[in-house]
Amino acid sequence: MQQLQEREIIAHNDIRVLTTAQLAESLNTKSSIINRNFQRNKKNFLQGVHYFALTGEELKRFKASRQNDVTLKYVSVLYLWTEQGAWMHARHLKTEKARTAMNALIANYFSTSKQFQRQEHLPIPYERFIEIERKVEWLEQQLREVTLHSGEQIRVRKAVAARVYELSEKPGSKSKQLLFRELYAALKERYQVGSYRDIKQYQLQDALRFIETWEGRL
Repeated sequence: MQQLQEREIIAHNDIRVLTTAQLAESLNTKSSIINRNFQRNKKNFLQGVHYFALTGEELKRFKASRQNDVTLKYVSVLYLWTEQGAWMHARHLKTEKARTAMNALIANYFSTSKQFQRQEHLPIPYERFIEIERKVEWLEQQLREVTLHSGEQIRVRKAVAARVYELSEKPGSKSKQLLFRELYAALKERYQVGSYRDIKQYQLQDALRFIETWEGRL
């Protein structure tokens, strides 16, 4: 395995990250297993917290900066994993090797503390590992309670408007005003909230898909 302390540092939004291939290598597993665990547990991963997904021009710029990385050649969506995301994957693997490798990742890659680096040859005690896991779980639970920020609320309103105007063009359609009212009511009912603004951030993509396919009430 490539020595972690010699690994090229990749940063996104000033946060150290790893590609899926690098994370798989570091955790002594395969990229396919990382991808499978992510797809099976995607609702527990928060974009911007556990990972970043690069597409379009952003992905092109990243590929251009790493032209010798053959693992990126046919990638259309690139996932970059943060320390929290790496922890999640180590937990899903449920192996002692993954835990040991995660300790090494923290000591040699994610950590920037000079004090920690002086002690990086020391393994993290199991009790400390459990404590960190509990803190991560608590943080994940707190993040799942975060509601839509202003930019995400705008995305919902735009999606609602687009769907309403699309449905209003159909013959015999209800008025736009009624469609708006019914669609917002459907959102509140689906997510059990008093306002679309109270939809949780992790539910945003599901909400946008729901809006896009909503057919209205009979």
